[in-house]
This record gives sequence, structure tokens and C-alpha cells, in this order.
Amino acid sequence: MTLVAFVAAASMLGQVEASGLSPGAGREVVWAACTQCHTAEIIVSSHMSRKTWDTTITWMQETQGLADLAPDVRRVILDYLETTQGLSAAAADDAPSPWAAPLYRPNPFW
Repeated sequence: MTLVAFVAAASMLGQVEASGLSPGAGREVVWAACTQCHTAEIIVSSHMSRKTWDTTITWMQETQGLADLAPDVRRVILDYLETTQGLSAAAADDAPSPWAAPLYRPNPFW
């Protein structure tokens, strides 16, 4: 899927603002690509390095059914995640660890 298709899909839905994702370049692309399979809260509660985000995307493609991403789409997603959900973003939020407090209810069966 192209970058233009991701942005168009996200813009039509209008749910990006309420998603909890931090404002920034690429937010709509992340929302469109990632929330097809899981909620935005999982993204918001995670802080990883760019390399770890990239590895996670590859893992989701290989094991979870995430579609192949065009190189420009993947770059936009990684740029956004590095800026808003990177390890330095966690430090800026005064988070005591690389993992923020979950914004979703934990599974009661775990």
C-alpha cells in the first residue's frame, strides 16, 4: 500500500484525533497501518528504539499477518515512532522505565 493510500484512509475515518497517538508527522500513517490489528493504546504505552520498532514491525509481518509496507511507508512509520515513542520520548515524559504505564486494562486471564 502506498503512503498516499494510508493517509487518505486515515483522514477519511477521522478517528486519529481520539486515538491517543501523539501529534506529529506520520501519525495518520501509523494509525492507518497499525490499528487494523491492535489498538493505539499498545503503541502509546510502548517506548522502544528505532531498531527495536523496526524489528517489531518485521516480527508482525512474519508472524502476525501485517502486510508488506512500501519502503516510504515503513520509513514514515519508523520516523514517527522514533520521535514520539522512542526511548528519548520516554525520558522526556519522566517515565521511570522504557515502558509507560498501560493505558488499557490488563487481561484478567494472564
